[in-house]
Amino acid sequence: GGHRGDWVGGAGGGGRPAPHRKGNPIKLDVADIPFGTQLSYFVGWFRDLIRENQKAGIDWRDVVDGLRPFNQKIWQNWPSSAKRRFVEHTKAWWDIHRHRLAPEVHARVTEAVRTGRIRPVAGRVVGIEAGDGFSIDIQSRHTQALETLQVARIYDCTGIARDISTTSNSVVRSLVDRGLARPDPLRLGLDVSAKCEIIAGDGSVSAKILAVGPLTRGTFFEIDAIPDIRVQCARLSKQLLG
Repeated sequence: GGHRGDWVGGAGGGGRPAPHRKGNPIKLDVADIPFGTQLSYFVGWFRDLIRENQKAGIDWRDVVDGLRPFNQKIWQNWPSSAKRRFVEHTKAWWDIHRHRLAPEVHARVTEAVRTGRIRPVAGRVVGIEAGDGFSIDIQSRHTQALETLQVARIYDCTGIARDISTTSNSVVRSLVDRGLARPDPLRLGLDVSAKCEIIAGDGSVSAKILAVGPLTRGTFFEIDAIPDIRVQCARLSKQLLG
């Protein structure tokens, strides 16, 4: 069973998620982390941290996971310029190291790439035409050249909509269209306060409409995974119950 043809896997950065493995996240103190710096400084600090731990025989995954309890605070303390640069230039690298594949799945994908069943392409989709299957235009990240592929199926694996204003969710669109909500400055989700209160189009904070989960990425950023959403919901329930 299953698809027997070949696959083309397109990604903006061309990278694939790294394999996960069970480990022991390093312990970091809040005083160890350079909050509020520009992105270039923070990335340099983090890479140095990984190198130092690798010299001590510690896997890089344990360093990435050790930062997890502080990720939201790091995001919230960055200036707007750092947030924007992260989304545009660093997020793709972060995602493949932070959100990893199960080892079994990674092994199958790696083997499929080795045998030619999957062809990775670094680039972005710039056009699609339906016909006998689909004609899809991909612009190379490295050369900017266009490649046109004829394919039978297209699967969108980009996840949650990057620009919340393009969402097909009728509830979210209605809130934005009526001025009861607005996109956050980076358009990753809805603009919300630190207490998850939705911010209206005129800048007023709602006392009755709240949001949790990926819709609040602009404020909390790392809020896609269930463990993070669970903490957010627990905090919100305490807030609502007084």
